[in-house]
Amino acid sequence: MKKLVSNLRAVRLSQIITVFLVGVLVLFSTACSRTDTIADRLPGNSGPSTPGQSQPYKGGMNNFNDDASNRLNTEAAAKAKALRDKVQSRVKTKGVNSPDDLADNVRSADPGKQAQRFGADVRQQADDVKDNLQNFGDRGVKNVKRNTDNALDNAANAAKSNVNATKRALDNAG
Repeated sequence: MKKLVSNLRAVRLSQIITVFLVGVLVLFSTACSRTDTIADRLPGNSGPSTPGQSQPYKGGMNNFNDDASNRLNTEAAAKAKALRDKVQSRVKTKGVNSPDDLADNVRSADPGKQAQRFGADVRQQADDVKDNLQNFGDRGVKNVKRNTDNALDNAANAAKSNVNATKRALDNAG
């Protein structure tokens, strides 16, 4: 122990500072070193390669190009085709062969017939609303009836359990 203490006293402050500065220099030279070299930037060199890499490095994430323009173009074309098909199917269900026919029918339509169709649609929707309200009312009445039956049963069960608890309390007291 005495040897250790004497050795620590023999160490000079300049030696401690030198060791500290060497450590800091090693740390910064490792952390701040450049990974790319001139050889990596030469034409024809594909850059750093990962061991076991079978594809050439392309610069994007997971060795794929960052350019997604082809994918975006095909997605946009697919969406446009789906929208066009949807419009055409809606036009066909309305009894019209093309969008131009639909425009012609609207322009040349008899206002009286359109009013009759509109009235029939309103009547149909009113009937649907009436049926829905009746169904909701019937369900509401059934729910109220079931809830009152449950409440009566629960009250009767609670009264029975209170009577039984009172009898037990009297038997234990007496």
